[in-house]
Amino acid sequence: MDTKQKKRPPAGKTAARKPTKSAAAAKKRQSTPKDGTGNTGKTVHLSADVVYLAPKPFNRSRLALHLITVVAVVLAVVLGLSVFFKVEVVEISGFDKYTVQQIHEASGIKIGDHLLTFGRTKAAGKIIAALPYVKSARIGIKLPNTVKIEIEEVDVTYALKASDGSWWLMSAAGKIVEQVADADNIPHTKVLGVQLQSPKVGEQAIAWQDPTPSTDENGNPIPVTVTAEERLNAVISIAGFLEKHRIIGKMSSIDVNYLMDIQLWYGNQYQILLGTTEDLGKKIELVKYSLASVIYDEGILDIRDPANIVFNEFT
Repeated sequence: MDTKQKKRPPAGKTAARKPTKSAAAAKKRQSTPKDGTGNTGKTVHLSADVVYLAPKPFNRSRLALHLITVVAVVLAVVLGLSVFFKVEVVEISGFDKYTVQQIHEASGIKIGDHLLTFGRTKAAGKIIAALPYVKSARIGIKLPNTVKIEIEEVDVTYALKASDGSWWLMSAAGKIVEQVADADNIPHTKVLGVQLQSPKVGEQAIAWQDPTPSTDENGNPIPVTVTAEERLNAVISIAGFLEKHRIIGKMSSIDVNYLMDIQLWYGNQYQILLGTTEDLGKKIELVKYSLASVIYDEGILDIRDPANIVFNEFT
């Protein structure tokens, strides 16, 4: 009986197994796109959720078109600013000490300037610097051609004597606003106990320090414990609180000869004792409410101790 022997593969080699029908179908599904085109080089399905798309080529023409559009828009805006929105009208309000022409010239704004691009903050600063009585300046615009300037002027000034004997007016912020011939004939609050050094209109006040030292009864020099600058700073603080609480135009004098014993005069009716510079803001506020409730026509209002206010009639 003949027996057929199966051929064995040579040593070191393994016979290739014929893929099964199911395995071949799976391989075919992996390599063939769903659209059935048979083109596997453009789209490869790595999984059910990940799809690789070849990047689109760089389009130089489209980029150039975008750049041209942006440049055209910018040029149109610049052209509109330069042609259609120019300063033709300047409206000014709130002034009393100066004329419209003075304020306009001080601002530096010129007819024909670009309405939307001129420096509003810079123009306001120029007005304040050039016109000492101006406390603040607000500048706005109104399309298509108008600039609006609103001025706030200094309400009350304080009269101080300079080291050369001349009299000058100072704002509550310490700015020199004007020189006057005779402080006795003008309705301004006089400052006693501090003098000015070389005052100039439009500049900040500087206190004059007497170089000659004070001496005691034996001729010995007395050390300076309070400087002229400290006295001036106290005056500016008091003036600021008076304006804050609207007690303005009624104080006839502020005496800071002794910072341990500051005194005010309210007209010729009331002498007000403030004491030291401590709690000046609170003390000035109490002055306002105390004067509204006093029962005497004149007298001394003692607010050196804010917790214990005393009012005595002149004897």
